[in-house]
Amino acid sequence: MLIGFLGMLLMVAVISLTAGAGLSGFTAWPMWILIVVGTVLTTSPFSYFTYSAGADWLLVERVRWGVRKRGWVDLYELKRIDASFGGTTFHLWLFDKDLGFSRSFQELQQDRRIWDLVYNGILHSVAGGAEPSKQAIGILKLNETPALRLRESARSSEE
Repeated sequence: MLIGFLGMLLMVAVISLTAGAGLSGFTAWPMWILIVVGTVLTTSPFSYFTYSAGADWLLVERVRWGVRKRGWVDLYELKRIDASFGGTTFHLWLFDKDLGFSRSFQELQQDRRIWDLVYNGILHSVAGGAEPSKQAIGILKLNETPALRLRESARSSEE
């Protein structure tokens, strides 16, 4: 909200200065209405995310200004798993046979039931041959589970 407020102040200052009025634009009450309304609208008050998961899928739905966008992955058919540190949290990238997406651990772990389904799907996919990155192995503690050993034993038996 602070960034939106500062952006609106900067916009009013630029408009006032380019009109040749100095900073007198701040003395007009309609400009303050513009600043308040602009600040509220830049914070996306009508946007939210919905997370849902089933036994083998994860769906993330974003609603912004009434427009819905959905992304989902088949958790038991993951091909690639990656994780990294970004900002204040870890981010998880999940790719199945069709597409993939990224979410932060904080978002996925807000509901323990969803995180349990996601983590079980990751373990199943790793055991089935999915390729986790080194960062994902460390962050998800996959070395402490039998998933990597199962994958390696399946590969060695094929050879």
